[in-house]
Amino acid sequence: MTETITPRRRALLRAAVIGGTGLLLVGTGCTVTRTTEEDPTMNDSPTAEEALAAVGVPAPDAQLEVADGIVVSELDEWSVRVSFSASADEVSSWVANSFGGGEGLPVSQDGATISQRFAPDEVHKGARYLDGSNPEDPSATYTVLISPEGTDVVVAAARTSR
Repeated sequence: MTETITPRRRALLRAAVIGGTGLLLVGTGCTVTRTTEEDPTMNDSPTAEEALAAVGVPAPDAQLEVADGIVVSELDEWSVRVSFSASADEVSSWVANSFGGGEGLPVSQDGATISQRFAPDEVHKGARYLDGSNPEDPSATYTVLISPEGTDVVVAAARTSR
C-alpha cells in the first residue's frame, strides 16, 4: 500500500520536524556543528608546520608529531598538539630564540591549570609553560608546555573563528 503525502501534511510534518529539532536542541543543550562538506570555508586540521606558523611560533629543528588537540569552544576552527623531543640545551635554545629570551613560567604543582587545552594529569611540578597568540592573527593562540626535564615539548595550538 502506497501512501500519498498531501502538501498540507508535508507542511505539518516539516513544521513538526523543525519545531521538534528546535525543542530537542534547546532541551538537551546540543549545538549544531558544521562540516567541511556543508561549509567549505572551515579549515581541516593543519600539519605541524602549518599549525606552528599559524600561531606565530617558529618550528624547531626536530622531528615533529601532530595530534588532535582539546577543543574548548564551538568557535574553534581547529585545535592541534604539536610535540617534539630534543636535548635540554636544544629546547632551551629554541625557547629563547622563539619567545624573545623568555624561558616560561614554572608550574608550581601537579595538575595546575595552565590552559584549558591541557588536561590536569599532563601538567607536572617543575615543568614550564608559555602562552600567547600570533600578533598578526590574535585568533590563533598557543600554549607551550615543557617537561620538567626540559626535553619534551607540547605546543597546544588553536584557532577560533573570527
